[in-house]
Amino acid sequence: MAEPAMLSVGEIVSGLLEELQGEMAQPYAIFGHSMSALIAFEWARALEREGMRGPEVLFVSGREAPQREVGHRELHRMEDEAMLRALETKYGGDANEVLADDEMREVFLPIVRADLTVVETYKFVPGEKLKSKVRAFAGVDDQSVSDVGLMAWGEVTSGDFRTQRFAGDHFFHLGPAQGELLETIAAELKISAI
Repeated sequence: MAEPAMLSVGEIVSGLLEELQGEMAQPYAIFGHSMSALIAFEWARALEREGMRGPEVLFVSGREAPQREVGHRELHRMEDEAMLRALETKYGGDANEVLADDEMREVFLPIVRADLTVVETYKFVPGEKLKSKVRAFAGVDDQSVSDVGLMAWGEVTSGDFRTQRFAGDHFFHLGPAQGELLETIAAELKISAI
């Protein structure tokens, strides 16, 4: 948390490529939820573009496909209270409860704003389709992910593609559906659920 925030997908992906170079020799998968789904996708693209081994499976969750607009571009510029209200309306969940505490707010509000900057300034650039399998997940009640937006992940891969919705909202992966999600991922990877 002492490091300056990275404010673009490209900057984050470059950091991942540099830090994890040489660590991708064995089969692996990548999971990303919400903003991290976008980063996971661009990281997988960069790995394949650089001639490195891509993930066996890219699991993306809680986000529409990258070629679709996010539906907001100005949240990162809003005053704190207005931004938090807009986030709660769009994503639901208990995220704002953490930010109700003044000390927690001081620590996490700049991180939330930086994350919003990453998402809202991202521009999709068409390119080669991924070769990896893609599994796109969302909560049944996640209003930020439409069925069309979830299915659109299939447009970014030439590999096998499937979608699945789980009980819950944008934060379904942290609630009662977490076990089912882990079992789904474990089955896909053919390993024992944790």
